[in-house]
Amino acid sequence: HNLTRFLYWKCLYFGTKSPFSHTDSYRFWSTDPLTGTYYQINHQSALTWHQARKSCQQQNAELLSVTEIHEQIYLRGELISKIQSSLWIGLNSLNLNSGWQWSGGFPFRYFNWAPGSPEPESEKLCGVLNPRRDAKWENQPCELKLGYICKKENSTKDPLILPSEPVKCPEEWLSYGGHCFMVHRDPKVWREALISCNESKGNLASIHNPEEHGFILSQLGYTVDELWIGLNDLKTQMYFEWSDGTPVTYTKWLPGEPTHEVTGQEDCVIMAGKDGYWADSACDRKLGYICRRDPLQGVSGTAKTDPACPKGWERYGFYCYLVGHTSVTFSEAKKTCERSSGYLTSIGDRYEQAYLTSLIGLSSEKYFWIGLSDMEEQGSFKWVTGEGVLYTNWNAAMPGKKAGCVALRTGNAAGLWDVQNCEVKAKFLCKKLAEKVTVPVASETISDSKCPLGWDTSNSTNSCFRGFVREEDQKKTWFEARDFCREIGGDLAAIRSEEEQTVIENLIKMQRFLLCVAAYEITEDGWIVKGDKQYFFSPEKASMEKARTFCTNNHGNLATIGNNSERKFLWKYILKNGKLDSYLIGLIQNADQQFSWMSGRPVHYAAWAQGEPNFALAQENCVVLNKKDGLWNDVSCGFSNGYICERHRGFINATLPSAVPSTPGGCPADWILFKNQCYKFFGSGYDYWNTARRVCMSLGGNLASIPNVQVQAFLTYHLKDVSNDPWIGLNDMLSELNFVWSDGSALSYTNWAKDSPKLVEPFDCVSLKRGPPDDTGKWNNEECFKYRGYICQKDSDPELFKSPATVLDFAFDHSSGISYSVTHSRMNWEEAQKNCNKNASELASILDPYSQALLFLLAEEYGEPLWIGLNSNMTNGKYQWIDKWSLVYSKWSSGEPNQTLACVYLDTDGTWKTASCEEKLFSVCKKSDGKAPTEPPQLPGKCPESRGHKSWIPFSGHCYYFEASKKRSWSQAHEECAQLGADLVSVGDYTEANFLSETIKILHGKSLNFWVGLKKGEWVWTDKSAMDFVNWKVGEPSNHRLKNCGELCALSGSWNTNLCSFKKGYICKKLKSK
Repeated sequence: HNLTRFLYWKCLYFGTKSPFSHTDSYRFWSTDPLTGTYYQINHQSALTWHQARKSCQQQNAELLSVTEIHEQIYLRGELISKIQSSLWIGLNSLNLNSGWQWSGGFPFRYFNWAPGSPEPESEKLCGVLNPRRDAKWENQPCELKLGYICKKENSTKDPLILPSEPVKCPEEWLSYGGHCFMVHRDPKVWREALISCNESKGNLASIHNPEEHGFILSQLGYTVDELWIGLNDLKTQMYFEWSDGTPVTYTKWLPGEPTHEVTGQEDCVIMAGKDGYWADSACDRKLGYICRRDPLQGVSGTAKTDPACPKGWERYGFYCYLVGHTSVTFSEAKKTCERSSGYLTSIGDRYEQAYLTSLIGLSSEKYFWIGLSDMEEQGSFKWVTGEGVLYTNWNAAMPGKKAGCVALRTGNAAGLWDVQNCEVKAKFLCKKLAEKVTVPVASETISDSKCPLGWDTSNSTNSCFRGFVREEDQKKTWFEARDFCREIGGDLAAIRSEEEQTVIENLIKMQRFLLCVAAYEITEDGWIVKGDKQYFFSPEKASMEKARTFCTNNHGNLATIGNNSERKFLWKYILKNGKLDSYLIGLIQNADQQFSWMSGRPVHYAAWAQGEPNFALAQENCVVLNKKDGLWNDVSCGFSNGYICERHRGFINATLPSAVPSTPGGCPADWILFKNQCYKFFGSGYDYWNTARRVCMSLGGNLASIPNVQVQAFLTYHLKDVSNDPWIGLNDMLSELNFVWSDGSALSYTNWAKDSPKLVEPFDCVSLKRGPPDDTGKWNNEECFKYRGYICQKDSDPELFKSPATVLDFAFDHSSGISYSVTHSRMNWEEAQKNCNKNASELASILDPYSQALLFLLAEEYGEPLWIGLNSNMTNGKYQWIDKWSLVYSKWSSGEPNQTLACVYLDTDGTWKTASCEEKLFSVCKKSDGKAPTEPPQLPGKCPESRGHKSWIPFSGHCYYFEASKKRSWSQAHEECAQLGADLVSVGDYTEANFLSETIKILHGKSLNFWVGLKKGEWVWTDKSAMDFVNWKVGEPSNHRLKNCGELCALSGSWNTNLCSFKKGYICKKLKSK
């Protein structure tokens, strides 16, 4: 299958015809059932961004664009549990004159950046979707080789229908494309501007294509200022919409925009700058604004004419323009314009360009000739009038090495210039001076002013040039060079003529000089020879642990520096050849701040940078050699750096023995042994993170680290024994969002909770969440000065060894009277259940994340999937535990449960999957002293029939309606319940509370909290029922003077108070009808 897929891709990529049918061509595509859009996820490929886009285009598709929230949710479900590597998407900032955009011309209106993205490095111009960061987006260099996602839409855009007759606009309004526009200069905040436009029977302007943008820029009186338009994300953060409700089909952001500051206050959009591009801005700024409205009804307009232009010609500035209505070659178009005493149009600046875009962009024709070509001299483009080319607007990859004539594009690329074969037939644009108009002539004399010292020029140019030849360690990337030139008052050279080309060539010849490069002896495996030692300089970063493993696997160790001569040699090499800023060496320090070399050599030489070592926050136990000055700095061992290995020249190149396993040990009486490590849970004594760490270190260990999913499951299981979220060793105190373990180990596994890690500066320390169930064991970063329990970890002690520890040691919980046993023989589900019954037990039910974690460890230890107590054939077609407990917690795998398969097993990856009940598997039995509660009987009566999206759910003697999609204030929710003949819900006992909690668990993604019938005063139910049961969250009800209404938390089921004006979901309740 994989080979077939590879060959199919090769055929597409290299342009041959596919051997497959149309049906086959969609075999490797998944389809969003909501939209019918096709997606192809190529996670095993390794292409650059441009190669990936070409591959998609050769399949009549485009790199992924995400313009709707539901699309991101669909892709997240497809990717998050299946793929770990980043994938190219169509997001890019390759147009250096504008901001982020989607390839293919799709609007950039929805943002889902990962925290800290987009990163500011100027070479990171292409976007990836990272499944490891909740399918959020990051920016990376376009040259990386990654997998990618193609997208093919199942529909085409509706063509823009223009009115056949001119429209009539109110006085002072200008018409374009069937609508009326007007600029207002009186400054208003965004909402006041919107109201002002509404009062004129319009709205803040929406801009749907390059043509409308060009019209506003060139004809509406736009100046280089800031004006409000209708785009905003006030309704849904990071999802921009037009205030008039029209679809978002086009965006044009300024470079570096949209920023959407972390304060989240830049919710409205302005048109700004010389090109009229867009930026998000705070809505309370007072600015001018642009309105748009429909034309006057029942009144026909008249075509706009100008007496200074012949009939059929349009006036703009000093000139008249004609749109040629026949398709001709370039030379025929040139002659046609000349017969009308004009010429094929030239374009002198961005405003003339914008006008012409608005003039022809809405046409169904693809191209319009303008008067630019390199027919006279290939590679040198000139206007037919002989004017100098002072402005260009080339399309991507244009003009390249193409020779020919230039035409304006229409459609998504409206206004961009393409080089075409001059014999192609296209419509054209003529231009001539308006009658009785004289154009002011700008002086073109060469300036006599001299260039600054160190700059060169010639008599044939107004520009000054300066070249910078740099040694290897001082060379710059293109972006660094551009920024450097701008800092000294210039820009990277633009070469506008042969004369300027000659000036630059002479400049380079004068500045050439020889660089002496030292020659090093290099071994076959790439190590540098120096005397009786060999060194390896890593090209990539790694943690100390991984760096040392590489060195020892190659018969060496991290480098030892015994004197100044050795230090200078290493420094000069990385200064000349190193690509990284710092390199790990073999110096380490213990908790007492005593230094030692990993090689065992004594420490009698040091070269610390100023202020080092500082052993910051008692977490910097490793040492790096800095490239910039050759001095040393202590760092966290968990941070990734370059590294230098060292080995003796006479090493014996033999196969190294396998790593010797650590000696098995045991733990003190109040510690728990797992994977040869000892753990202690401090669940009752609360401390700050730093205090907790000091306690752990005083006991010979550190705060716990979590290197893999097994340790994660072990700690999650034991969270049942603590009363709050305990501290673990993860923190980013040394470098914001650069998390490391406090014991110096590298971050190799993550298990962040939703919306974590939070990009908030004081939130530097990490705890394990105890709840809600879906979040139990997940990581959450928060302020370090919170009182919490904590988990200590230390190496086991060989002297305390008793017997090997297994997961079965935890399989009997004395406190709850629950025990588990694994049946090692393979049985079908019914046989497994009977086998459990023989031993007075049942196939296991999993009621919470703690037992889930334990049973995952059992499945992982045996390396076999295990039957559990779910079989829909035995419980009336729905999944319910065979021991009568309700299904209140689940861990289904993606795409599960499969309704055609009744029996459920716990797989070795920890997820639940369905299978044929006749399949032979291991099984896990559960013996419990507890009995499942009996469900309250349904009382007689009926609930209203479901209509539209309204569905009433019966429970006991009442009917309940859950509204999660439409958010309302408390009073609005109360009124809408009343309209349904109901009231906001009251909660009478634990059974009703559990029913509500279980029902809204499936809705908490749509609404985090739901309004209930509690209002401040005496905090009594609005339906007058007795307040004889309460479920307030700790610290509630609040005394805050504005928090006057009650809500139910979807995640915990407890009650909070909040501001009544907040928009939330709500629950209605009414008696059953007879």
